[in-house]
Amino acid sequence: MKKYFYLFSVIILVVFKSLAFGTEKDSLRTYHLPKGVNESDYLDKTIIVKYKNVPLQGVKTFDTGNNKNSSLLKINSQKPVLRVGDLSRKTFSDQQKINEVGLNRIFEVVYDDHISVEAAINEILKDKTVEYAEPSFIYHTFTDPNDPSYTGGNQNYLNQVKASQAWNIQPNANGIVIAIVDSGSDLTHEDLAANIFVNPNDPINGIDDDNDGYIDNNKGWDFVGLSASNLKEDNDPSAKSDSVDHGIHVSGLASAVTNNGKGIASIAQTAKLMILKVGSDDNASAIYRGYDGIIYAADHGVKIISCSWGGPGGGAFGQDVINYAVSKGCLVVVAAGNSRTDEPIFPAAYKGAFAVSNVANNDVKASSSSYGYHVSLASPGSSIYSTVNRSLYGYKSGTSMATPIVSSAVALVWAKYPSLTAIQIGEILRLNSDDIYGLTGNSNYINQLGKGRFNVYKALLNGSNSPSIKNQKITITDHSFGAYSQGDTLLYYFDLKNILQNTNNLSVTLSSTNPSINILNANLNAGTINTNQIKNIGPFKVVVKPVTADNSSIIFTLNYTDLASSYQDNEFFTTTVNLDYQNITVNKTYTTITSNGKVGFSADDATNGLGFIYKDFDLLYEASLMIGNSATVVSNNARGTNGTSDHHFVKLSKVAKVTNSTADYEGNATFTDAANPSALGLSVKNTLTAYKNSPDDKYVITQYEITNKTTATISNVYAGLFTDWDVDEGDKNLLRYDDALKLAYCYASTPLSPYAGVKLLSATATPVFYPMSYQIPGDFQEDGNFTISEKFATLSSGIKSNTLGTGTGLDVMFTSGYGPYSLAPNQTVKVAFAFLAGDDLTDIKTSALAAQAKYGQITTAVNPEAILNQFSVSQNYPNPATSNTNFMVYIPSNGRLDIELYDLTGKKIKTLFNGDSKKGNHDFTIDANLLNSGIYFYKASFGGLDRVMKMVVIK
Repeated sequence: MKKYFYLFSVIILVVFKSLAFGTEKDSLRTYHLPKGVNESDYLDKTIIVKYKNVPLQGVKTFDTGNNKNSSLLKINSQKPVLRVGDLSRKTFSDQQKINEVGLNRIFEVVYDDHISVEAAINEILKDKTVEYAEPSFIYHTFTDPNDPSYTGGNQNYLNQVKASQAWNIQPNANGIVIAIVDSGSDLTHEDLAANIFVNPNDPINGIDDDNDGYIDNNKGWDFVGLSASNLKEDNDPSAKSDSVDHGIHVSGLASAVTNNGKGIASIAQTAKLMILKVGSDDNASAIYRGYDGIIYAADHGVKIISCSWGGPGGGAFGQDVINYAVSKGCLVVVAAGNSRTDEPIFPAAYKGAFAVSNVANNDVKASSSSYGYHVSLASPGSSIYSTVNRSLYGYKSGTSMATPIVSSAVALVWAKYPSLTAIQIGEILRLNSDDIYGLTGNSNYINQLGKGRFNVYKALLNGSNSPSIKNQKITITDHSFGAYSQGDTLLYYFDLKNILQNTNNLSVTLSSTNPSINILNANLNAGTINTNQIKNIGPFKVVVKPVTADNSSIIFTLNYTDLASSYQDNEFFTTTVNLDYQNITVNKTYTTITSNGKVGFSADDATNGLGFIYKDFDLLYEASLMIGNSATVVSNNARGTNGTSDHHFVKLSKVAKVTNSTADYEGNATFTDAANPSALGLSVKNTLTAYKNSPDDKYVITQYEITNKTTATISNVYAGLFTDWDVDEGDKNLLRYDDALKLAYCYASTPLSPYAGVKLLSATATPVFYPMSYQIPGDFQEDGNFTISEKFATLSSGIKSNTLGTGTGLDVMFTSGYGPYSLAPNQTVKVAFAFLAGDDLTDIKTSALAAQAKYGQITTAVNPEAILNQFSVSQNYPNPATSNTNFMVYIPSNGRLDIELYDLTGKKIKTLFNGDSKKGNHDFTIDANLLNSGIYFYKASFGGLDRVMKMVVIK
C-alpha cells in the first residue's frame, strides 16, 4: 500500500502513548487486538472499515486477491456509519468537515464466517482500497459498586463545586441541550421528563419529516435495541429495566428538573437532554454504538456531548469521530475511566476529548479513578445520588458520575456566556478550577487529574477574562536526520492557539525533569496572541546528553504565563530521543538506515522509519538482511512464522552520520548475529549513502561488510535482502529481473505509478534473485509463514525466474543477493545494493546505471523504452465551480467511455456521458448551476479502469 507521507523541512517525531490499530501495509498488513482487549470488548462478526476513497457505486465489496483462504470471508452486510439524510440540507462547511475527516468513507461490515475478528480484519486488510479495519469496540460504563454506607449521604457534591453560589449568578441553563450518549434513560421519570429534548421537526407519524435519515426521532434514538446479538435501531431510547439504569443516573446528574419539589437538583437545572441510547436492553454496562451517538449529536447541532464510558480499544475510528465532533465545535466530555492506572482508556485518551477524573468529597483522587496527563479536569464522582428507573433515586460512584456533572456545569456557564463556543466554555471551567495537588492523597498524581477540581461559581464569576493557550503542532529539527542522537541539539517549534482572551505578554517555558536532556533556552516570549489566532513559537534548544539511552522517552512540560491577566497553564508531551535509526531525505527518494541491517524501517510491521518513498508513493513495506549457509542456519531479522519476525542481529554501534563524506549523506552502523541460536559468528558493518544531484538523485546505496569473527572457515555463505514491495495498489504489481543490469524492478498495472526495485552492485559475485507472492498456490509466502529453510532456499537458488505476475498483477516480494562465499577467519566480503525509484522503466534503468557507476563500474547500456500514453482525467477548471466547469479525458484507444457524477456520500447524481469514443482527448462540461453548494466526485470509466476526481461547487 502506498502510505501518504508529507515531508516538511524536517522529520517530526512526537510520541504519545500509541493507539492500538493495524499498521499500514497492503498484502500482509497485520492487525492485532490492543492490550487488555478480549472477546467481550467488541461486537461479534462486526468490523469498522474505512476506505481510502469514497465508494462511488453503493458499497464496495472486498478484493482480497487470489489467496485461496480469502474465500472463507463471507460478507453479510455493509452499511455507512454516517447517515446524512438529504445532503442538500447540509451546508458546504458541514460537507467539508465530513470529507476532511472521512466519515463518508467509513462502513460497518458484518460477516457470517466462524473465524476470529482478527482473522476477518486481516482478510479485509488485503484489499488495497481499505485505509483501516478494526473491531467495533464495545465500551463499558464506569460505575463502581456501592457500599451500604453510601446510603446515608445526599448531594454534597453540589456544595463541593459551589453550585448554590453559582445559581445566584446564573440560575439555570436556559434550555441548552446536552447529549447523553449512554444506556438510555427514563423518559417519564418525575425528575427528568420535563427536561427531555423533543425534536419538533419529526413528530411520531412514521415519516422522516426532517430528512435526517432517522424516522420519528422525536425524543432521541436507540442505536442498539434489545440485544447486541441482533442490533435493531428504533426511536425509543428509554432504559427498559432497573439493571440498565446507568444512563438514567447520568441523566439526572446532567439535568434533573430542579425546584419542582421532587427528588434532586442538578447544576444545569433546565438543560434539555438528548437521549441517545447506545447500549442494549439486556446488558447493564456494555456500550456498543457510542461513536454513532457522538456523530448523531454533532450532526444534530448539540455542542455538549456527555460520554460516561470507555475501554482499552483505541482505534482510528474513534479518533476520526472525535476529530469530526471537534471540527463542528462540540465539547466531548468523557470519563477518564476506573482502571486505577494511567493506562490509556478511550475515548478519553484521544486528542481533542475533554477527559474527567473522579475525586471524592475531600478532593482526593478516588481510588478507582484513572489518571494521566491527558485528563482535563477533576470532578466529584464518589457516592453520588441521582435518578434511577421508575422515578426512583440511588447512589453510584465512578468517573461515569463525574462526567455528566461536568457537562451540567458547562451548560450552566454557557447560558451565562452564550456568544462563546462550547470548547471555550470548557476552557473557562478548566482554568477556573480549584488546585487540589497540595492534598497529601494527590501527591502521586501531580498534573494527572487535570487542571484541578472544577468550581462552577468561579467559572461564572470570572468568565473568559484570561487567555487559554493550546498547542496545535510540534515541529522538531535536528542534525542527526531525525534520530535526535546523543550530543545533538534539537530545535523545538510550537504552533500555539489562543482559545480565549488575547494575551498581552505571553511567556512560554519548556521544562523536563528527565536528566537525559538539557534545555538551553527554557523561556521564550510569545507576546500577543489574539483569540483563535495560531502563532508559531520557537526555537527552544534542547541538548540530548551523551549518556542518554537509546529510544529514551522524555516527558516535557509547556508552561504558559501572562502576568497582565494572571494567566498560568501548562501542557505535556513526549518525545523519544536517541533513536537507533536515521531518516534520509537528501534526494528524491526518502528512506531510513537502521542499526539492525534493515532498510526503510527499523522495527517490524513497517514502523520506526520512512520506508522507501518517491513522489509521495510509499513503495516498500520490508527490507531485511539475510545471511545463511544451510537450511537450518540463516541469520536474519525478516518476517518469520506465526506473525512474528526473527531478530537475530544485535547492535554493536548504532547509526551515526559520517562527517566529511563525499556523499550528501553517509551513515553506518555495526551489528552481529549473536541473537541467533544457530549463529554463524558474523560481524556486519552497514553503510548507506545518498546523493542529491542528478543522475544520482533517485537511488540510495546500502553496503554490508560481512566479517567472519570465528576461528574456523565458514563455507557456502549466501547474503541477500528480502524485500516486500507495494507500488501504488500493492496487489497489482508486476515483477521483472534484468540479467544484464542485475536489476529487480516492480511496477503497478495501474497507470502513472512509479517503478521501484533493487540493483545488485557487487560485480564479482554470483547474483541471486527469487520472486515470491502469497497469491500463488504453493509459494513460500502463501501460508503467511517464512521459515528458515525457505529463507535459505531463496538465498541459494540462483536466478529462480526473471518474471512474476501478468495482467493486472500480484502482491510481489523477492530475495536478491549473492553467493556462495567461503569466509576464512577474520575475512570480510562486501555486498552492495542500490534501492531505486523512477517514473518509468527508462528512468529506473538510467538510475541503475548511475548507481553502478557511482559504486565502481558501468555494466551495460540502457535501452530506452517508449512511454505509453495512459488513460487519464484532468482536474476540472475552475475548481471550486460556480457555473460551468470543464475537464478533459484522454483515452489511449477507441472504446466505450462512461462518465458519472456523485455526491459526497457516493450517491449517483447523473450520467454525464456514455458511449463509444475515439482515441485521444475529449472535453466535457459540468453545469454547476444545476448543483447545490457542496463536494462532488466525477468518475470516468474506460477499459476496466476508473479515474475519480473531486469537485467543489460554491454558490
